[in-house]
Amino acid sequence: MRGWMAWLGLLVALNLVAVVVWHYDDGLQESFENHDTRLILRRLQQPHAVWEWFVGDWVLGNGFYRPLPSVLYQLDYWLWGENLLAWKWTNGVLVVANALLVVAFGYALTRQRALAVIAGLIFTVWQAGFLPLLPSWVGWLVLLIGVAWGWYIRDWRRGVLAGCIGFALLTEFYFIPSLMDLHQRSFAYRAVGWIPGRTATLMTLFALLALIGTCWFTRTGKARWGALGLISFVGALLSYEQAIALPLLMGLCALGVGWQVRRGTTDADADTLGGKVRPTPHAPLWRGLALAGACLLLLAPYGLFYHARIPSNTEYHQQRLKRFKAVSSTVLNWLVPTAPQATVHWDLARTAPLTLAFPGFWVAQLGMVAYLLALREGLRRRWGWLGWLGSLIAYAPLMPVLPLMHYYYLPAVFRALWAGILLLCLPTLRPTKKVILVAMGDASCPKRSFPRLRS
Repeated sequence: MRGWMAWLGLLVALNLVAVVVWHYDDGLQESFENHDTRLILRRLQQPHAVWEWFVGDWVLGNGFYRPLPSVLYQLDYWLWGENLLAWKWTNGVLVVANALLVVAFGYALTRQRALAVIAGLIFTVWQAGFLPLLPSWVGWLVLLIGVAWGWYIRDWRRGVLAGCIGFALLTEFYFIPSLMDLHQRSFAYRAVGWIPGRTATLMTLFALLALIGTCWFTRTGKARWGALGLISFVGALLSYEQAIALPLLMGLCALGVGWQVRRGTTDADADTLGGKVRPTPHAPLWRGLALAGACLLLLAPYGLFYHARIPSNTEYHQQRLKRFKAVSSTVLNWLVPTAPQATVHWDLARTAPLTLAFPGFWVAQLGMVAYLLALREGLRRRWGWLGWLGSLIAYAPLMPVLPLMHYYYLPAVFRALWAGILLLCLPTLRPTKKVILVAMGDASCPKRSFPRLRS
């Protein structure tokens, strides 16, 4: 328990440092990025009624139903007035709470403290902006080190797989921070330092509570967890449109927890923090699925209300739409981050066959193959499929829209879980001392002239 609390203390400390680092005036009174913030301030200074945000457009007035962020802006105005810099403290509270909830969700889902803490730390590093920049050749160096290690232990397959997982792990570490932003802003800035980013962080807070409630309701059947999941889902819907993906995510979590029968757990499934194995009783599948189904039914009146009360054909909506072709390439990028570069080289080779003679073509193909091998190994783990696929599902509602970094905030939760699973794959590839001695002995002995006896 002490180790558990120490890791949580480190996580909170890193997030508090990030809140202080990003608490500066980034042109709140004149920059284009903060135009929405200034417009919100002017609207709050005019006569208005809070209840109107619950039956119509939100405070910014650009065609969205977001009453809870509007109320949060109103609270900031009551507390701080026109001091926009002080409004950022609310963003700081949200990101610290979300980092802790990522750990709570990871544990509720997997019952593995190590994986939950790793996912929380990865998520924290992303939203704090503390990830150091590394050159691209570091990933290839990790791949070569894995191959060399496999040659040393006389097991090249194990070495190649370890190198591929290390390569994919570095790719995942930089996946979220390297995604596109329309105005070339960082993920950390949108999450912590940009006041309008609280729409995504507030929605993610409710989404994590809903997912936690789903997991524990599926395990225990206690009504309070089901109520937490349902109420939190409504809160997420009242915060941001991306929450429409939440019923599917809740259903997938319920499926994963419902299939988790641990009467005799393996080392890969155990709670490895402290070396203890914690058996989990069988969880009926219908509990979580019923909760997810109830949330799915709530989308019908939500959609009807949205269509009747919220203007959707505004100029703001039209100028943010992508082309259809860009959506398909976005899906490919989320499934296999190294695939878009490889496909670009293939398209170029069709028109210019001499491209095959350049090393860049083969490097791109090798990167895709390395990630696919790591993907295969990660999907063999119990929760790998949910982390990998869940991030795409969480981003799907905003996929047709030109991207801003805070759109990736909820998907980053599942991507951090996926990266943590890849990281925990590496210790399982370490051979025992007995296996190493046998492999080295077989390599040093001459071939026998007679077959080995078999029982």
